[in-house]
Amino acid sequence: MEFKKEELFTIPNILTYIRLICVPVFVWLMAEFCVHKTDVYMWASFGVFLFAEITDICDGYIARNFNQISDIGKVLDPIADKLLQCVAVLMLCISANIHWAFAIVIIVKEVYMGVTSKYWMRASKRQVEQKSIKIGKAGATIYFIGILLSFFTFKNDIVKWIDFAILVIASVLAVAAAAVYTAIYAKQLKALKESGILDTLDRYGRPLPNVEEIGERIIRDGDQSESEQVEDTQER
Repeated sequence: MEFKKEELFTIPNILTYIRLICVPVFVWLMAEFCVHKTDVYMWASFGVFLFAEITDICDGYIARNFNQISDIGKVLDPIADKLLQCVAVLMLCISANIHWAFAIVIIVKEVYMGVTSKYWMRASKRQVEQKSIKIGKAGATIYFIGILLSFFTFKNDIVKWIDFAILVIASVLAVAAAAVYTAIYAKQLKALKESGILDTLDRYGRPLPNVEEIGERIIRDGDQSESEQVEDTQER
């Protein structure tokens, strides 16, 4: 990856920076709610979270449709997304809006996916194709709905139990998605190893020069060195 200065302040990246700034603002508002139990702080927290999620939708749309995808965005965008969601779940647990078990499941799943994603990329020399799957998308959507509803569980027990059921479904799908992702990537890596293609690539997935090319390069470099020595002798 190559970070370019001109990509620092594209519209999608600016929206990602805004989303990152929203995280400490959200934490402060939720902390104020925990202390004062004033509805206005919960509503404000909900507003900040929703606004941050809208910036996520917008930056993805703009990047894809206006050719503004950048290496910086590829790194920062998923970090901002996961950080916002994990912080939101933690603060909602602290405020007693949702149970701690959901935070543990989601955070462990995200950490697992992040760590194993790095492993698959390195082990496959960047040849494993990482794509979203339906069960993963479904789990993420239901999980997002559950988080939004969690902001209002302090007002009504019925809402709390409905949100509990939604988050149970989201958690089951999250664990299932992690297992499916692992099976898919393991199968891809096994096929790559058996094909022998990994032996022809360097660690970054670039083709290695074959033996003949290396020999020709050595001979060429040697001939060039001899000619330089002859020229140097003639000059003297």
